[in-house]
Amino acid sequence: MATLPATIVALSMGTRALNLSKSSFGGSQFRLKRSFSRMVSPIVMMPEGPEVRTVVDQLQGGVGKRLVDIQFLSGRYIRHGRPVGFEEFAMTMTPSTSWTGEAEAIDQIQEWNAKGKFIYLTLDDGNTAPEDDDDFARSIWITLGMSGRFLAEGAHQQDPRFARWYLEMLDIDSGSTRKIYYHDQRNFGVLRFCLSQQELTKKLESLGPDMLSEDTTIDDFLERMDQARQDLNVCKFLMDQSKIAGVGNYILAEGLYRAMVDPFASLNEINESLRRSLFDELRAVSRDSYQSQGMTRPGGTFQGVEGDQGQYAFQLQCYGQKVCPKGNPVIKDTSGPHKRTIWYTEEQLFKPLSERRFSMTWTEEDEAKVAASATDDDDLDDETTAVWKAGKDIGLGLTDPGWKEVLGEALSSESFSRLQAFLDQEIAQGETIYPPPDQVFSAFNLCPFEKTKIVIVGQDPYHGPGQGHGLAFSVQKDVKIPPSLRNIIAEAIDDLAIKQYHGNLEHWAKQGVLMLNTVLTVQRGKANSHAKQGWEDFTDQVISVLNEKKADDGGLVFLLWGNPAKKKAAGVDEDNHFLIQSSHPSPLGATKTSQPFLGSRCFSRANKALEEMGKEPINWDII
Repeated sequence: MATLPATIVALSMGTRALNLSKSSFGGSQFRLKRSFSRMVSPIVMMPEGPEVRTVVDQLQGGVGKRLVDIQFLSGRYIRHGRPVGFEEFAMTMTPSTSWTGEAEAIDQIQEWNAKGKFIYLTLDDGNTAPEDDDDFARSIWITLGMSGRFLAEGAHQQDPRFARWYLEMLDIDSGSTRKIYYHDQRNFGVLRFCLSQQELTKKLESLGPDMLSEDTTIDDFLERMDQARQDLNVCKFLMDQSKIAGVGNYILAEGLYRAMVDPFASLNEINESLRRSLFDELRAVSRDSYQSQGMTRPGGTFQGVEGDQGQYAFQLQCYGQKVCPKGNPVIKDTSGPHKRTIWYTEEQLFKPLSERRFSMTWTEEDEAKVAASATDDDDLDDETTAVWKAGKDIGLGLTDPGWKEVLGEALSSESFSRLQAFLDQEIAQGETIYPPPDQVFSAFNLCPFEKTKIVIVGQDPYHGPGQGHGLAFSVQKDVKIPPSLRNIIAEAIDDLAIKQYHGNLEHWAKQGVLMLNTVLTVQRGKANSHAKQGWEDFTDQVISVLNEKKADDGGLVFLLWGNPAKKKAAGVDEDNHFLIQSSHPSPLGATKTSQPFLGSRCFSRANKALEEMGKEPINWDII
């Protein structure tokens, strides 16, 4: 009889937790009678096709077992309700409390499978199939996030802190049960239950050809490339799971390097010969990695999670390397064309980067230089900052109940504790910090989580007295309006003929516009002075929470102004949310790029997107 490994998987990923009560599934009086037979080295990285397929391989011991219970232990599905489709799915399960020792081939797991990064299992119909429903078919969908892993019961008991849910399975021959636990430190995983064969088929068809599948041919790959927009960047094409499934950043970088394809090239620059070579190399990298049981990020850790390097990590020629096998330096570009880091060599480039058109990168320092000329610091009262006190928990300023609930883990994280210590040190040294502590979380408190419809991403607060009040780009009333905000207002007037009386954008926030700075505090007169102290981790979590939890609420509109904002929202799923991108509204970039802010009509486009989502548009008046 097949067994499951002691450490089923330690992938950097996650799964939307599954919780059926014992009464729902009937539970079981049996305990696990034998341990799982072997241990697999943890995989701690963003999973790509080979890692996901490895997980599925290790779960094959569950095929043929009867699913008797699903329990939620912690995380989102305890706090915010069960996954999509769970209640209906639970009603189809047959209680197992009456089991008498005779074999019962009901609710058996028929298949664990994957396509690209998407995992699913199917159950037999048992005694539950409606007579008049030809489409009835049960499946459980698992999309993996960043820090999830499957563990057998023994490994789970050694450290159960991040257990989110488990599946309990019954061996109908021996009567023994076993549990597979899902652990997810960052709790980003997604789980869904489905009762329709058509829905599962539609989901699988929405994904492109799987690079690991024997059924995927060179003709499939070439056809997908031909069908795509030919001005589309090759990295964006390959990372789009609806076009090619299973490719992530290390497979991308390795495949492009080995085929000698420029990562900054568009598809129309890649001839058929290179396209064929690219397919061969991507396929080879995927298969070699799969045969090696995948890889981890160099150093064996990711997001603070420890783990061993997978064997494929030692076969990489470009990704994460300093020098390629030919002796050429490997360039690590953190602002790649697909809004992620890309590794490449100069030898790959079809043309110098200087000859390509890129949007201007706008930094906090640039904003500070321009904004400083618009601020009359000497005329503003600085007394409001005196309430900063060392030792006072900055997180207490977040008062909206919805945000407090979804960001609880972020507020209690080690990163946030380090941020608190940094702020205490700044205060102890007599530094002045903006905005005042009761305004640091204004973006959240004025825009409750439940009401959030639009997200605008800024950088760090204004660093002059009396200017900022916790909303990106917004200033207090009666304060001279900085240059970027002047352009924002000018675009809104030109786009929608809004009314404008000052520069305070609270009216937007109260309607559901989250104006989120990447960093929420700053030292007086020193732009970007509180960067890399922990705020970025916190606001990354904000973006991730919005991306995951608002997907089932019709989605959000993200207004991404400039490259830093685009990079901040790089993980947002465009299948679930609407992204409107342009250059930064600063005078240095508002008109001089391929996607200028002025003339973008981003406000009317955002309203149109909201209406298509069935949501009320925003009144963009500044009143």
